[in-house]
Amino acid sequence: MKNILNRSDRQVAVLDLEASALGTGSYPIEVGVGLVRGSGKPIATGSLLIRPDKAWLRDGLWSEASAAIHGISLERATNEGSPVEYVCDWLNALLRSKTIVTTDAPRYDQDWLDTLFKAAGREQQFTLYNIEVLTGDFSSDQHRQLAYLLSCTPVPHRAGADALRLASKLMEVHLGYPPRSETLELPPGALGRES
Repeated sequence: MKNILNRSDRQVAVLDLEASALGTGSYPIEVGVGLVRGSGKPIATGSLLIRPDKAWLRDGLWSEASAAIHGISLERATNEGSPVEYVCDWLNALLRSKTIVTTDAPRYDQDWLDTLFKAAGREQQFTLYNIEVLTGDFSSDQHRQLAYLLSCTPVPHRAGADALRLASKLMEVHLGYPPRSETLELPPGALGRES
């Protein structure tokens, strides 16, 4: 996937998920996306809280330690989250097949996406790649600069803000200057916007 960031025929997205815990039985409670739509356009970001599925609440794993990190209580996810079907439909519509969807934690994030889509009875219509597919053409200096920029920027541990952090630092290294950002318009009926 050479020079992905320079291609005009492909949209690039950075995806991030926050979860109930780490490990077996955990489930997603928030998803965020940063859409890189071209070098002159702002990065569009959006996120949704995910209402836990009844089976997750019954059989899943909830960690108070994880909740302390991301700041999302089980009560808030349950009361303010969007239904799993809605979240899956939003992701599929947003991340259609011409989008290269990346993450910095593919093993965890794909497991949580699998859990989400299975609960919704939906099929994931995009492929998740390691963020490294976007940095394969970077020079060693660019790799060091990206690592430095990320180390200087605190991790918010909220899905939308985490996706924006990674997408903006990636594009700052690629472009040579910090990109602008804007909020993605969520379709009607969206609950649990990041705050």
